[in-house]
Amino acid sequence: MFTLQRNLCLSCTRRRLLSSVSSKSKEEKFKIEAEPPPPGTKDWIGPPDPVSNIRPIKFQVHKNESNTERSFRKQQAANIEWNHDFWQKHNNKFFKEKEDFVEKIKEESGEKASSDQLSQFYKKFLDENRREHLKYNREWYVKNISLLWPALQVAVIKTIRRLRPIKKS
Repeated sequence: MFTLQRNLCLSCTRRRLLSSVSSKSKEEKFKIEAEPPPPGTKDWIGPPDPVSNIRPIKFQVHKNESNTERSFRKQQAANIEWNHDFWQKHNNKFFKEKEDFVEKIKEESGEKASSDQLSQFYKKFLDENRREHLKYNREWYVKNISLLWPALQVAVIKTIRRLRPIKKS
């Protein structure tokens, strides 16, 4: 029994040591940079929008980008922009209606809205916007599934580029 406990303790110690080592590599790997990287080196992901909560992405543009890659990149950017627009409109509508609801409660009772009243408001809001959410979900699936074939084509193009020997001129 002692050896079993000792072995468990040693394995726990090893795990802790490995996790501390791996966390350092994560910190090094995911550095936050103030300026975007030079074009063609990396995608640049910005902080979340305060209203839509969608992170903007500036996609890398390779110097020898094919038409397929360009089309795929533009389609991805258009999908992100569409997603941002939807959530920005939706969240603005939600915050405005919530503010009106809270003000109405305050005028009627002179007190803050309780969590129970806010949960009833939220349920009503979701029920009223159900069709809009279903429409969004359908469009979201269509837009993302339509990216599968171009993504596969781009993956093949990038693989061929990596495998092709570099010609010296």
